[in-house]
Amino acid sequence: MIGLGFGVFLAFIDMTIVATALPEIGSQLEAFDEITWVASSYMLTATALQPLYGKFSDIFGRVPVILFALVVFLVGCAICGAAQNIMTLIIARGLAGIGGAGLVSLCMIIISDIVPLNKRALFLGAFGGVFAIASIAGPLLGGAFTDYVSWRWVFYINLPIGAVTLIVIILFLRIPHKSGSILAKLRKIDYLGTFLLVGGIVFILLAILWGGKDYPWDDKRIIAFFCIGFGLIIAFVLSEVYFASEPIIPMELFRFRNVCICYTSVFFLGIGIMGAIFYLPIYFNVVRNDSATMAGVKLLPFMLSMVFGNVVSGVIIQKTGRCREIVWVGSSIATVGVGLLTTLSRASNAGNEVGYLLIFGFGSGLFFQTMLMICQSTAEESEVAVVTACYNFFQTIGATLGLAILSAIMNNVLNTRLPLIEGLDLAALAAAPSSINTMDVSEEARIQFIDAYVKAISTAFIPIIPMMGVIFLMSLGIKHVPLRKTLTGGAHG
Repeated sequence: MIGLGFGVFLAFIDMTIVATALPEIGSQLEAFDEITWVASSYMLTATALQPLYGKFSDIFGRVPVILFALVVFLVGCAICGAAQNIMTLIIARGLAGIGGAGLVSLCMIIISDIVPLNKRALFLGAFGGVFAIASIAGPLLGGAFTDYVSWRWVFYINLPIGAVTLIVIILFLRIPHKSGSILAKLRKIDYLGTFLLVGGIVFILLAILWGGKDYPWDDKRIIAFFCIGFGLIIAFVLSEVYFASEPIIPMELFRFRNVCICYTSVFFLGIGIMGAIFYLPIYFNVVRNDSATMAGVKLLPFMLSMVFGNVVSGVIIQKTGRCREIVWVGSSIATVGVGLLTTLSRASNAGNEVGYLLIFGFGSGLFFQTMLMICQSTAEESEVAVVTACYNFFQTIGATLGLAILSAIMNNVLNTRLPLIEGLDLAALAAAPSSINTMDVSEEARIQFIDAYVKAISTAFIPIIPMMGVIFLMSLGIKHVPLRKTLTGGAHG
């Protein structure tokens, strides 16, 4: 558990630790206009390859595959830390993403291998706690390393933690797997399906990353990328159904309503959680004039209440064996919480902020890992690896797509309201919105600017309300499946 916990921590912290270091990286490498690709290249490879690790671990075994993912991740981080130009850094981040894609899924899959389903909730809940800690620690450590040591330590810090993880896994992790020659295992890989799936995801993600930022959403290149991406995904589905002897994602899984409901739900939940993590710090930074570090600290109520919700749901599941009722309650609470977040204003006090974050975090934490338990209880134990990898994929793709959607909504509101405010240097404020609190402008202009940001953030959160509501409505259709007390068997729902 210590080794696997470190592995999950590495994967989660690497998603956020780079953010606060990006301006300094762009300045030192003299490539400020390309720094977004430092984050995007990691996200691109990590998201695209995530669904593959479940099937690959079935073919080659859990331990070899997680060791491969960990070594590739560490090699990528080492090259990132030593990079002397932006292109080397971007390529190395993509390499780290190839490894990072497998760390979260493989750690959860391994826990599922060694812990019976009726006791699994507590262990998976612990990983939810690791996610919360990493989400808070990432921006704080990134800022501290950049300010007081060097931005290179944003990447180097992964090496000692990764070394401990590597040693623990090699020495203590013993999971038997099917024997056979490497050539026989290589023949089992669905190469056509792999190409179609990765290609489709990459084209869709590139359209999301570029749309609304580098090119307008109605630009022919963005439309073409979406069309090619969805075309390849359709071809992938047809390939898996009609041609693949060892499909990467068995399509029969989607015939069962529990799996479809949980995958759709975690897609929406990914949007809500990442929206809070990325956009609430902007509220604290601009409206409350908090530093980047303090804005991260103020997210603690959200993250800690998520951890508490994870623990509570784990205890309830272990004692009662019931899952779907927890999703009902959690999604109801989360819907109320995100609704309250849309009411935050310039006049809101600390009690409002903390209270609303606690409600949304606790509700989300209650059913975040619970839905994975429902998916795993629906599938046979032999399908758990694929089910888990796909669950993490839908969460990640939801977070990625959600950030693009929320960003587009927020920018649309700002682009409508900010030009109407007289006496502001909008170019300077675009680079550092919080400087409005120290800039020599009229009090009226400052209030109008802050109100514009409050309106933009609250408007961006409004679509999350119906998403949480849809999760509740869909959860009413979840079929109860008794949790297995052994590591064999399964029951579809």
